[in-house]
Amino acid sequence: MAKPKIRFNGYTEDWEQRKVGELLEERNEQAPMSEDYPLMAFIANQGVAPKGERYDRSALVNDETGKKYKRTEFGDFIYSSNNLETGSIGLNKYGNACISPVYSIFKPTGKAELDFLGRRFLRKDFINEMVRWRQGVVYGQWKIHETDFMKIEVRIPSVDEQKKIGQYFDSLDNLITLHQCKCMTSR
Repeated sequence: MAKPKIRFNGYTEDWEQRKVGELLEERNEQAPMSEDYPLMAFIANQGVAPKGERYDRSALVNDETGKKYKRTEFGDFIYSSNNLETGSIGLNKYGNACISPVYSIFKPTGKAELDFLGRRFLRKDFINEMVRWRQGVVYGQWKIHETDFMKIEVRIPSVDEQKKIGQYFDSLDNLITLHQCKCMTSR
């Protein structure tokens, strides 16, 4: 299927098959945490967020001075091979941070709209494709090597249509949040 059945008016072009490596490139910058890159958590279904008591494991680390973490910046795509099914996958919508080196981090190449990619890569069909690339002999220690992740193919529309799709889903998300707030305040 090169064209989806439901489209916005004015969009008729085929969606293009692209490898992830055309849309993202690996960010493997390791450095100690700093004021500019504070140590944060990557929380399932929430993304990069300040470490709360539940996620702060600093008491388990003997020597945090000089310990290296992976740097991430706004718009990076992050995943943990071990926990894809539980939601350890998504975009950094926070900003500059350091997170655990167990995560794979990718920065956008500019060939696709970030919000669209973030939503597209959270779809179950894409996660299932990622899972097919996992390797390892022990559950919980499976890994999708970054080079294999870059080979996965995905269909995407023009950047203009990606923006339109992203705006549509942003509006839906805002509407859902508004109704959730109304339900909470009416209790």
